[in-house]
Amino acid sequence: MEFDSYGTDIVPEQPKQPNFVENEELVNDIVDKYKNNFPIVYGINRSGSTLLRNIMNTIFHGNIDVQRAEYFETDRKIVGVYRDFRDATVSRRRVNQNGQRNTFDTEERKETFRWGCVKGDAHEIKKQIKNNLNQLKENYSTEQLLLVKYENFHEDFDYLCDKLEPFFDIVIKKELREFLKITWNKERVRRDYTKPLKEFIQSDPETDFHGGHIYKGIHGTWKELMGEGGERLTEYFAEDLEEWGYEL
Repeated sequence: MEFDSYGTDIVPEQPKQPNFVENEELVNDIVDKYKNNFPIVYGINRSGSTLLRNIMNTIFHGNIDVQRAEYFETDRKIVGVYRDFRDATVSRRRVNQNGQRNTFDTEERKETFRWGCVKGDAHEIKKQIKNNLNQLKENYSTEQLLLVKYENFHEDFDYLCDKLEPFFDIVIKKELREFLKITWNKERVRRDYTKPLKEFIQSDPETDFHGGHIYKGIHGTWKELMGEGGERLTEYFAEDLEEWGYEL
């Protein structure tokens, strides 16, 4: 068996699952309805916006631009994603440390952080909440802006589709839903995109997934990676967490 520079086994390259449906009848009505007026994806940094963008890009058959991370004004519909701000913070630290070259993505390579190590990342996430997320919610109506929690859809794409259908007044057919599950599950993303790239500074130009993009991608990872420092992290985001429906 061969091993790479990280000591993990090298899996023989397999043909990639296509990102778009071959049967375009599944998406034609959706694309025609929003032609020249395709929606925009927004996300708090490290909150699943890359996943959301790729799911929507499949639904809209390649017509969704890379997600935005700053406040913007538009007359188009917006779908935004947010995540427990503590998880977003430690995820940001995970991919930003050491010049983004030692990002861990497995239990064996895991590192833990102290409050002093993550407080700069926490400050950046807090700025995004204040200047972007809160401003979008305040300035756009629910008819134009749909905000979804990462925790609610990352392992339940039907939940997301059930939110998108009435928001866009479209039908996401069963065959398309099944295609999304096959295409954008974490195992496939790891195999086809994040593992081959290795370093976070490397990214796939089509999907914008980075090397080491995913560690676990679940709710509450901050508890594992912060230890005792988690109390300081919770205190820092207490008001924001309550405002956006997270338990302290």
